[in-house]
Amino acid sequence: MSERLFKLLEMLPSRDNTYRESIFNAENHEIHLWRITPGEWIYPHIHPHTDDIWYIIRGIGEYYTTSDEKKIVQPGDMALASPGEVHGIFNSGSEDIVILSLLSPLPVEIEEAPDFDYPE
Repeated sequence: MSERLFKLLEMLPSRDNTYRESIFNAENHEIHLWRITPGEWIYPHIHPHTDDIWYIIRGIGEYYTTSDEKKIVQPGDMALASPGEVHGIFNSGSEDIVILSLLSPLPVEIEEAPDFDYPE
């Protein structure tokens, strides 16, 4: 039987960079734990066929709902992106952002957000 209970904050390796840790993969969904360091991004993007649900565990940032619209998110917020909806986050705060994300259904495809000005 696979693990069914997780201590999320204990699963965060002590790294000083932005990264994603896959913590659970099933037939129909994936669960990831993200750490975004200050000044770093998960660039705005879309998943053409997949829902992406983010639960903000720690930190404050700017969550993109379109290529040019953003909202401030903080611990306890949940951000929902249905297939084809833009989502991304910039860490505008002074501490790491920690996000739990759930993606379903699989497979997950990623495309750039339309009209977002990606840095070179």
